Amino acid sequence: MEADGYRVVPYDRARHGDGPWRVVAAVFEEYGFPFAEADYDADVLRPEAHYPTGWFLVAESPAGEVVGCIGLTDEGGGEFELHRLYLLPAARGKGLGERLTREVVRMAREAGARRLVLFSDVAFEHAHRLYERCGFRRNRFRYAPDPWQSREWGFVMEFEEHGKEGR
Repeated sequence: MEADGYRVVPYDRARHGDGPWRVVAAVFEEYGFPFAEADYDADVLRPEAHYPTGWFLVAESPAGEVVGCIGLTDEGGGEFELHRLYLLPAARGKGLGERLTREVVRMAREAGARRLVLFSDVAFEHAHRLYERCGFRRNRFRYAPDPWQSREWGFVMEFEEHGKEGR
């Protein structure tokens, strides 16, 4: 998937290395969030060990640098979860967040999802509007299972039998 020289592609260790880790670390620093590379945040240091093959995507700049990421997991029983949508500040406003999100929605549907969920820190209001534009609805509040128990909104997208989104 490519537009304006930016591409959304599956993560590849040889090509992308620690690019996702650098993106998430930069966004956490921007918002003043703690970052624990060896613990709770280890999935972005080694996505290939935490996500099924092809279920962790990166956004590449025209120069091939990782400027964003997103992941997908199968939680069982037809429920899938979107993880780790992050973009560097310079990559925002180009439609990359929506492209990454819609690609994960497509992947979940193709994998037989009945329901797609995600959780997002209350500070990420711009992302919340993006999720709602893409068809998610806000459905709950929680304290995250991270070491600092951040406050998060939960979002859900239900799929009908023939892959149509329901609200």
